[in-house]
Amino acid sequence: MEQYLIPIYTLREVIDWQKVNLVNNNIWAFDLSPQILTEENLNYPSKVICFGLFLITSGEAVINIDFQELHLCKNDILNLFPNNILEFKKLSEDCHIKAVVISIDYFTELNIGLNSQYAFDILSNNFSKLVSLSPSICKAISYNIRCIQRLNNPDITNHFSIEMLKMYFSLIVYDLANFMEYELKNNNFKSFRKEDIAIKFVNLVAHNFRKRKDVQYYADLLFITRTHLTRTIKDVFQKKPKEIIEDKIISETKILLLKNELSITQIMDDLNYNDQAAFTKFFKKNTGITPHQYRKR
Repeated sequence: MEQYLIPIYTLREVIDWQKVNLVNNNIWAFDLSPQILTEENLNYPSKVICFGLFLITSGEAVINIDFQELHLCKNDILNLFPNNILEFKKLSEDCHIKAVVISIDYFTELNIGLNSQYAFDILSNNFSKLVSLSPSICKAISYNIRCIQRLNNPDITNHFSIEMLKMYFSLIVYDLANFMEYELKNNNFKSFRKEDIAIKFVNLVAHNFRKRKDVQYYADLLFITRTHLTRTIKDVFQKKPKEIIEDKIISETKILLLKNELSITQIMDDLNYNDQAAFTKFFKKNTGITPHQYRKR
């Protein structure tokens, strides 16, 4: 029987877990800081089935998306897609994040009338996860998130809260779409071809890393040479393809090791390793400790 290796939540489950009272449970705007992160124990890999935007209004943050480390600073915005695995690694003491997450159904109901595809791309896994905004756009989005927080509070009476919530979130998407179009016209983004290959590679690794750990396999799936794949991944992620595959294996191993009901042998079987000595050597090379030592920490 297939087992989930990381926690998977619906947006409604997260809202219930946090005991948040909202006018509309399909959209939730909130603030994140180092203190809140510690209090709510959010620094653990998890998957929430929703769209999301995380805007850094001050300080710096290190966040993993699908086990790929991203460094964010003031005016950066991070896009979350329903299939992403999210992990908050580190927030500076002065870090403050304005966040808004919405259900898939809510997004489909917005009926955003843009002539371009950018509005959806902003919240899809076909677009860059991290975008550096101008201060003015950052200020506008931050304001709209605050409006969503106010309107979604059941203690504040507003007869048109439901309609206005959609309006303010739509304004965020329009602001982002407008910013993207301007940046694209001025060639301020990396090649979409490189970004597309990189994201497809990461998705392929996420689905196949247990059975296939060789870079050539992924290059063949992408119909490009291994050399081209290596060059592209290094340009986008500053890592070699092999390092990303190994990072995924190590991350998955750590998660499995936290499941005390699974033996080391069972974990090896799940990851398609049949040589315990080689597996232990690989894990220690990447973490500095053995699987047994990691489990006992």
